[in-house]
Amino acid sequence: MNFRRAFYPALPILSIGTASSQEALRYRYQFYDEEAGRIDVESHYLDYQFSWGEWGETSASLRLAVDSLTGMTPTGTHAAGDPDDWLFQTITDERHVSVATIEHELDDYTLSFEYAHSKETDYRSNAVTGKVSRQFNQNNTTVTAGAAFAFDEVLATPFTNNFEDQDKDTVDLNIGISQILSRNTLFDLNLGYGRNTGYLGDPYRRISQIRTVVIDGIFGPREVTDTFDYAENRPDELDRFVTKASVRHYFQQANAALKCSYRFFANTNSVEGHTFELKWIQEINQQLSLTPYVRYYRQSEADFYYTSLTGTGLDGTDRIDGGGPNYSSDYRLSKLEALTYGMRVAWEPIDNMTLDLQWERYEMDGLNSQTPASFFPSANVLSVGAQFRF
Repeated sequence: MNFRRAFYPALPILSIGTASSQEALRYRYQFYDEEAGRIDVESHYLDYQFSWGEWGETSASLRLAVDSLTGMTPTGTHAAGDPDDWLFQTITDERHVSVATIEHELDDYTLSFEYAHSKETDYRSNAVTGKVSRQFNQNNTTVTAGAAFAFDEVLATPFTNNFEDQDKDTVDLNIGISQILSRNTLFDLNLGYGRNTGYLGDPYRRISQIRTVVIDGIFGPREVTDTFDYAENRPDELDRFVTKASVRHYFQQANAALKCSYRFFANTNSVEGHTFELKWIQEINQQLSLTPYVRYYRQSEADFYYTSLTGTGLDGTDRIDGGGPNYSSDYRLSKLEALTYGMRVAWEPIDNMTLDLQWERYEMDGLNSQTPASFFPSANVLSVGAQFRF
């Protein structure tokens, strides 16, 4: 089961100081737990980073991750003859990820290159990323540009719709600017464009249709009405556009910082998404800080999303090549909203050691009355981390 889009968070990135050489090691454990017996994901992350040079201008890092998933998820189909009895299936999978990064500072420029590989039962990914940053205006302005290329394979298994391995390629381009507005205020703006080609469907997702067909019997042709299930068929090309703006301001008297951000997302499947986030970083003392946060997300519906094909005028074909007609019953393509809120506590008991504990609540709700409420999960996420600097 390919769960990377829904459940896999960004790996932790470690900051390196200006000493001639420095090492940092970080471990993080995370447990994602959906209610009502839905999906559970247990994750382990390990990150090692080393810098060298007169001012630590060159750094390299290796990141490893293991994710284990188990639980139930909707198949997108309903029981035979009963469009109100939606079916779920139990899934189990494990993913292994490795990421190698090297970064070098050269005058006003910072150059970085990254290679990432991940493997799970039904999915294999290889990706490369290059990025360059330059500082202007007496280091008050930083411009960053990057490009990423992923070459993935959706692997055939006995439980998937695809009977042979399918290719999926991704290109992502981005440019960003970071501007110091005042001694205590920083503004960031990022623009991104991405394109996916190849097999873009979920190999486990199917869709039901109650239809009447004519079959040949021993007494001649006769009509039969029954429920048929078909593999979903999404378009084989997708363009994505992202804009994100954020402002961070430090309140000196309160010894705290506020971060506000807005992200707009759109793709050629007619999905538009809006994300608003507020984060308050409160320093209690030199060793302890608290960070409460809240995030709200809302999206429109994909133009090929249906809960079933019954009454749509479309007939299922079991095609998965992206050619029309296109249809999917994946509830994540429906009109929906999601609320996330949580708290992070960071503590530095001794020099060069940081411990953190984070709890997060995630609640998703559908805004399409035809999509069953039981499809949309609520989850608690708990993570514990430790960082050591040498």
